Amino acid sequence: MSRNFLEKSKIYLCPGKYCGYQNNSTNCGACQRGYRVNTESICQLCHETLSLYNFMYIVFMALLALSFHWYFINRLQKKKQREFTLVKQTILYFLSILEILLAFIFTLLTFPPIGKLTMNVCQVKLLSDFYPMFHNPIVNYRKKLRCSYEVVYPLQSAIFVLYTYASLIMLLLRPLFVSIIHQKFISASIYSALHFYPCLLILHALCGGFIYFSFPILTITSAIFLNAIHFTLIANGENNWISFIRKLCGNIQNWIIYLVHVILLLCGLISLTQFEDEYHLILLPTVFLPVFRDHLQSYPESIVNVTLHNVIITHKQSDGNYKELWIFYTNMDAIQPKFPMKTEFRSQLPLSPSMSSTYTIIVRLKTLETCYFDVSVLDDAIKLAESLDALITYTDGLNCDVTFLFPFCFPRDFEVIQDGWTAFSVESEFSRLQAISDEWRISDVNKNFAICETYPERLVVPKSITDEYLKRSAQFRSHGRFPLLCYLHKSSKSCIIRCAQPLIGSSVRRCKEDEGLVNAMLTQRHKKGWILDTRHANVVKSAQNKGGGCEPDQHYALWKRLHRHLDKHTVLQESFTKLMDACIDQSEKDRWLSKLDNSNWLLHVKEALTTACIVAQTIDCEETSVLIHGSDGWDTTLLVTSLAQILLDPDCRTITGFEALIEREWIQAGHPFRLRCSRSGFGRSTHGQESPLFTLFLDCTWQLLQQFACSFEFNDTLLIELFQHAYSSKFGTFIFNNEKEKLKYNGIKHTVSLWSYFNRPEILHTFLNPFYEPNLSVLWPSVAAQSIILWRSLYLRFYENQIPQREVWDEYLLIKGKEIQLRSYVNKLRQELLELERKCTEKTNMIKTEKDSVVTI
Repeated sequence: MSRNFLEKSKIYLCPGKYCGYQNNSTNCGACQRGYRVNTESICQLCHETLSLYNFMYIVFMALLALSFHWYFINRLQKKKQREFTLVKQTILYFLSILEILLAFIFTLLTFPPIGKLTMNVCQVKLLSDFYPMFHNPIVNYRKKLRCSYEVVYPLQSAIFVLYTYASLIMLLLRPLFVSIIHQKFISASIYSALHFYPCLLILHALCGGFIYFSFPILTITSAIFLNAIHFTLIANGENNWISFIRKLCGNIQNWIIYLVHVILLLCGLISLTQFEDEYHLILLPTVFLPVFRDHLQSYPESIVNVTLHNVIITHKQSDGNYKELWIFYTNMDAIQPKFPMKTEFRSQLPLSPSMSSTYTIIVRLKTLETCYFDVSVLDDAIKLAESLDALITYTDGLNCDVTFLFPFCFPRDFEVIQDGWTAFSVESEFSRLQAISDEWRISDVNKNFAICETYPERLVVPKSITDEYLKRSAQFRSHGRFPLLCYLHKSSKSCIIRCAQPLIGSSVRRCKEDEGLVNAMLTQRHKKGWILDTRHANVVKSAQNKGGGCEPDQHYALWKRLHRHLDKHTVLQESFTKLMDACIDQSEKDRWLSKLDNSNWLLHVKEALTTACIVAQTIDCEETSVLIHGSDGWDTTLLVTSLAQILLDPDCRTITGFEALIEREWIQAGHPFRLRCSRSGFGRSTHGQESPLFTLFLDCTWQLLQQFACSFEFNDTLLIELFQHAYSSKFGTFIFNNEKEKLKYNGIKHTVSLWSYFNRPEILHTFLNPFYEPNLSVLWPSVAAQSIILWRSLYLRFYENQIPQREVWDEYLLIKGKEIQLRSYVNKLRQELLELERKCTEKTNMIKTEKDSVVTI
C-alpha cells in the first residue's frame, strides 16, 4: 500500500514569505482578512485562541495609554494645585481606568468569535509578520507581487480599535462629570488625550512588531527603573532610613505607585514565561546528507529541511527530477543517535569509502518503520538530533496545541464524494435500531456536553427513561459515563451496554435512577443480565476504597457479575514496547522467539478475543443482555464491545459497517486517541497515557480475518492503513480525545475526515477482499493458543521480505479475477441457453398450432 510517510513530487510554492493560494485559486496573492499563509503556500483560516502572551500584549498597550492619562493628570495637578483637588484628581484617575477597561472589553467582543471575551488570532512567527509590505516578491525580475495583509490578525488592528474605543468612551463619559470637576479640567484632560492617542497609533504602526517581541523586557525594565526614580525622589533631602521609610509609608499615593510598579513587574515576568516560539526548537534548518536510507532504498546526496510540522528530504532522481519525502514529527517515535556510527545499523546497504566517517541518526517511526540520517559533520548531526527530539516532544499529546498539528494545515488534494464527518451520524444509527425495536429514543440531555464530556451530544436511550434519570445516573458514574446502548441483537433483542464504574465508594452509595436505567435495558423475555467487569476482583476492591467500585448485588438483583481481567493501558504499552524490541531484533531465531513470548502480546490478543466470545455467547445463545465496564469505560470496555459486535453483526464485517463501528465505538465513545497514540512501541513514555488499545483491537480483527477469510468484505490493507493513520495522519479523524475536543477546535471545519479519503472508489478498491461471501451467522473463532499468531504483515513488514506473501496474494487475486470472468461467461452462456430454449419453445408451439389448424381444416 502507501508509504508510511507522505511522499510527493516537488511542490510549487508561492514566491515570498506571505503570498499564498486562496479559495482553490491557482494564482498567488495576498490572503483574505483573518487568514495567513502556511508552509504549503495555502491561505489558512486563523483559528487559534488568544494565548496568554497575546492577551498580555494587548493589556500592555492598554496600560501604555493609561500611563499617559495619569501622566497628564499629574501634570494638571502640579499646574493647578489649589483648584485641582485630590478628589478631582482621583475621579479622573478612576475615569481613565474605566475608559480603558471598557475599551478593552469592547475590543475583545468585536473580533471573532464576536460576542465572546476572546479572539481567534493568527500565530505570530517572525518579526517580519508585522511588516509584510517589505517582503513583496518581484516575479521574473519584472512584476512586484503585492502580498501585503494583516498577517498577525487581529493583533495589529485590535490596538487601533482599542484606542478608538477609548477615545470615544472618553468623549462620552468625561463631560458627564462637569458638575463635579470643572469644565476647564475636563477639557484639558481630553485635549491631552487627543494629542497622545494619535502618537500612540503612529508608534504602534511603526514599531508594533518590536513592541510585541520586547514588551515583557520593557515592562520589567520600566517597573524597576520607575520604582528606583520614585524612591530617589522620596529620599531626596532625608538624612536617615527611618525618616525615609516614614515618608514612604505615610503617603497613600506612594503605596499606590509602589503597587502599580509591582503589578507591572509581575505582568512582565508572566509575559516573559509565556512567550512561545517554536522556531527556537530548530537548531539547524537545513542539513546535507551523504545518504538517507529507509527500508526500501538509499537516497544519496539528500538535503534535509527541518520545518515546524515535518522533515522534508529532497533528493535528485536518475531522470534529473527532484523528489521529496515527508516525515511528520507526529509519526516520529524515537530518535537514536549513534555517534560514532556502527556498522550494524547499516543493514545490507552498500557503503562508499567516503561514508566511513559519517554519523548516523536512527529515527524510529510510530508506524514501525526505521529511517537512517547519515550526516558527515558531527556538530550538524548533534543539532539535527536535538532539533528532532525537541520537536517530537513539542508535538506530543499533552504538550502541543492540537491546532498546531498538520491536519489543520493540510490542503485537501482530492474530491470528496462522501463527507466522512456526516457519514455516520447518531440519526443514521438510530434508523437501523428502529428497524429492530421501537423502545428507544434520541436524547439531547448531553447538549453542550453538559453531563459527560467524553460522550457525544446526542445519545440513544430507552424511551421509558427521562432525561432527569440520565443526569442522576451520570453523577453516579465515573466521568459521567452512564450506561449507554451500543448494540441491539436482531434475533434475541438482547443488548450490549457500556459505561464507566459506579462511584459507590467504601460507604456503598446507591443511585436508584442508575438502577432504573440499567434495568430498563433488559428484554421482556429475559429479565436477567450480566455485568462484565474487565478488572480483577482485587482491583475492584482497591478502586472502591478510592471512591469507585462495582455494582452491589443487593441493589442490582437482576444482574449477575463476571470479572474478566484485561490488563490496563500501562501494561499494554509495556507489552507493545517489548514486542517492537523483538521485531527489530535481527539475532538468532531462539532469542527472537523468547523475546516474543516475554512480550505477552499474543496473550493479550487471546484474552481480548476470549472475553468478546463470552459476550457474544451470552447475547446470541443465552439471549441475555450484557453490561460492560472497567474503570473509565474508554479503554478495555470499548475493545470488548467492538469485538463482540464484529462476531455478532455481519454488517460490521463490511467496509462501511467497520468504519461505522470505529466511529461509533471508538471515536464518538471517547477513546482518547491523541493521548493513547502519542507514542508507539519505540519511544519513551512522557505522560504515562500511551497505550496500543486500538492496535490491539485491529490485531484481534486480523485474527478473525485469518480464521474467517471469506466473511469479511475488507482485507488487512484496511487494518494496516487504520493503524498508520491512528498514530500519524494528515486527516483529523484520530487527532482528538473526544467529541468535545473536536467541537472546541472546530475540527470538522478545519480538517478533512479520513473516511472521506477512504470512501473513494480508487481507494476502496485496494481494501476489497476478493473472497468475500456475506456470512449472516455469528462467528465463533478459536481462541486456543496455537490459533493466535503474530500479525507479520504489520509488525514485520519492514524487517522481513514481504514479496513472497505479496506474490501469493497477487496470484490469488489473479485466480479470483479469472474465476469472476469465468462465472460471468457462464452466466452469459446460461442466459443465451435460456433465450434459445425460449425461442425453441415458441417455435415448437407455433408449429404445433399450424398442424392443429391444418387438421381442423
